[in-house]
Formats: sequence, structure tokens, C-alpha cells
Amino acid sequence: MHLSDAQREKLCEMTNLAYLEIRRLAETGRLEQAVDLADVFHNLLNDMWDDQFSLMDFRHDFLIGYHRKYHEPTTRDYVALVDQIIQLGNKDLPAH
Repeated sequence: MHLSDAQREKLCEMTNLAYLEIRRLAETGRLEQAVDLADVFHNLLNDMWDDQFSLMDFRHDFLIGYHRKYHEPTTRDYVALVDQIIQLGNKDLPAH
């Protein structure tokens, strides 16, 4: 599935938030969580340019597991952020 420019922009913003959270987690000694979050995001910036990339698969294969493991209120809800990005749809492509 081809992502829109708006979706890619939002994924970049979300990745930036994740990097900031990884740094905060590491600074506060939550190294396992920092590593797990890095594992979720480490390929996203490359993968999102592949026509076979699926936001739903990324959500299911990476974000859901992280969210289940780290669901405390201080953790950013990346599942909800991806849901918002999915809702943007692909407005760059003409309707068929």
C-alpha cells in the first residue's frame, strides 16, 4: 500500500517522539523498555517507502505487543497515533 506524503510526515513525527522517549527511558534506567521501543521503530523510516508496507501490519506486528507490555499512563500510546495516521488515508492518490 502506498502511503500518502501526509502519512509519511506523521510517521516521521511519531518516530521523533519515540526517539525522545527512548532517550528519556534510558536516562531514567528503563533500559529494557528503551531497547524494546527502539526495536519497534528501527526499520520504520526505511520501510514506509516500500509499496508493500502496511500501517495495519506495523500496528499489529510491532505496536500492539509493545503497548501491551508497557501500558502505564506515562507511556505514549503509539497504537492510537498510528490509528490517527491510518485515518488520514491516502489523499495523494486519485480515487478510482
